[in-house]
Amino acid sequence: MMYRLMLLVIFYNVFCTIAQVETNGYRIPLVRRKSPLHMLIKDPDYTRKLNIQKTHPTNENITLFKYLDSEYYAKILVGKPGQTFTVIFDTTWGDMWIPSKLCSKKIYPICDKKNLYDPDVSSSHKSIDPAPFNVDGLVGNLTCDTVVMGHLNVSDLIFAAISKIPSVPQYQMMHADGIIGLGYLTLARTTTQPFFYKLLDDKKILKPIFSVYMNRDKTTSKGGIIFLGGIETKHIKGEITYVPVSLKKYWQIEMNQFSVHVNKTNSKSFCGDHGCQVILDTSSNAIGVPNEYVLAINNLISATEYLYNRYEVPCSRVNKLPKITLNIGSRDFNISGRHYIQQMETENGTVCITAFCDSLLPDGLWSLGGGFLSSVYTTFDLENNRVGIADLK
Repeated sequence: MMYRLMLLVIFYNVFCTIAQVETNGYRIPLVRRKSPLHMLIKDPDYTRKLNIQKTHPTNENITLFKYLDSEYYAKILVGKPGQTFTVIFDTTWGDMWIPSKLCSKKIYPICDKKNLYDPDVSSSHKSIDPAPFNVDGLVGNLTCDTVVMGHLNVSDLIFAAISKIPSVPQYQMMHADGIIGLGYLTLARTTTQPFFYKLLDDKKILKPIFSVYMNRDKTTSKGGIIFLGGIETKHIKGEITYVPVSLKKYWQIEMNQFSVHVNKTNSKSFCGDHGCQVILDTSSNAIGVPNEYVLAINNLISATEYLYNRYEVPCSRVNKLPKITLNIGSRDFNISGRHYIQQMETENGTVCITAFCDSLLPDGLWSLGGGFLSSVYTTFDLENNRVGIADLK
C-alpha cells in the first residue's frame, strides 16, 4: 500500500512538471482585496492612516504668445465655467483688469474686438463693494472671481472689470484683452493682494521670484515663457548679473551707460557720468528714453520719422544696423537690429519701426521693453529686491 502511494505522488509531481513546461505557465492564486474606495467608505480616516499626502507644484511655467513682436501675452480662464481672456503680464502695473460686458461696443468700438467678462454666468464670482476704478482713463468697477492659468487656480482674486476704454493708441492698438500687473504692491489700486502677492500668500508658489524669457523666432506664434516661482536655467548662458531695485514701485534699476556703436571706432554714449534710472517693462516693445535723446538716438541709426512720434528704417537694413550696448551691473549687454526693430504689416506693406521713443516718464527715467528684454533672460526677485539679467543660450 505504501509503495503504491509513493508511486502515485511521484507520478503526480512528474505530470505537473511536464504540464508546466508544455504550457510554459504557472497557476497563481488571485486574492481579492478591498479597494481604496471601499476602505475609505468603511473608514474615512483611511488615507491619513496610510500617510498619503498630496503634493502641489511650487512654481508654474506659463506660455507666452506674441503679436507683431510688440506684445507678449498669455491665455487665462476667469470664473467657473472659465471665460477665456488674453492678458499681458505687465511689470509697470500693479493690478489686474479685463474688459467687462458693460463696455458699450457702440461707444467704445475696441470692446467689439475683446472678450468681455460676465460675472452673472460665473458660479465662483463674489460680489464685493463695487468701488469705482479709474486709472489712466480706464473706468470700471472692482469684482472678485477665480483665475486659472496653466495648473494654477487663484481663487477670490480682486480685479477691475473695465467698462470704458479711452481712445488713445496705448489701448486702441492693444491686441490682448487685459493686463495682469506684476509691479510692486505700491502700484496696486484694487487690493492689498494683487495677483503675484496672492499666489505667495496662498502658497501656490513658494519662491517670490518670477522670470521672463522672450523670443524673436518668426517661425512660431509662441513668444516665450513667464516662469512663476523660480528661474529656468536652460535658457541662460553664463552667469546672472544681479542689480538692486532702486525704488520699490516699478522694477527700477540703474543703467550705467547706453552706447550706440556707429562704426568700429566711433560710438556715442548717453546717461552721463552718473548713470540713468530705468524701469523694466514687459508690456511693450519700446525702449523709452528721455525726450531730449529720442532724435539723437534715432539719427545715429539713420531712422526717419514715421507716425505717433515713432521712427522707421528700411527693412533691408535691419541686419546692418549699429550694435547698441547697455551696461548694467558693470556688465555689457549687446542688442542688435533684430531686437530693437519691430516689423509691422500695414496697408502699404511692411514697416520697420525702431524701439526708441519718448518714455513719457518723469525725472529722466528710461524704460526697457521687449527691444532689450528679448535679448536677455530676466528674473525679478521680490524677496531680495533685485533684478537678475543673463545672456540667452
